[in-house]
Amino acid sequence: MPVLPNQRHERFAQGTEKGKRQSARQRGYNSRWEKARAAFLAQPGNQLCVMCGQDGLLNPGTLRMDGSLETNRRRIGLVVDHITPHRGDQRLFWDSSNWQPLCHDHHDITKQQEENRGFVAGSDISGRPIDPDHPWNRRSSI
Repeated sequence: MPVLPNQRHERFAQGTEKGKRQSARQRGYNSRWEKARAAFLAQPGNQLCVMCGQDGLLNPGTLRMDGSLETNRRRIGLVVDHITPHRGDQRLFWDSSNWQPLCHDHHDITKQQEENRGFVAGSDISGRPIDPDHPWNRRSSI
């Protein structure tokens, strides 16, 4: 019986040049980053999750985005998120005006979905998408 070759989509390829991701340290998340991160989160306006605040929830990093108590000790605390993904651009990486405090849920779920999707989900009161990059807001070529 014929056997199909072992194939993997390049996005999920492990150990290949395209599938390799640099380590966190290689991407700039080193002791200098840890110090800058700690200083940023110590500032008065940076001690609550920004996205939870938009939902009316005051979350200093101890809650999940649904308001329930975070029970995983490794996920307690805030993450400093790059509002615009830096993609290796060191100027953008170190620009603190491009940083925002997020809880782990909003960073790992909501923000990642937005970055992968290419637009922010949500609509105004009339039902129109709030993000100008949403497909409904793009002009048709017809």
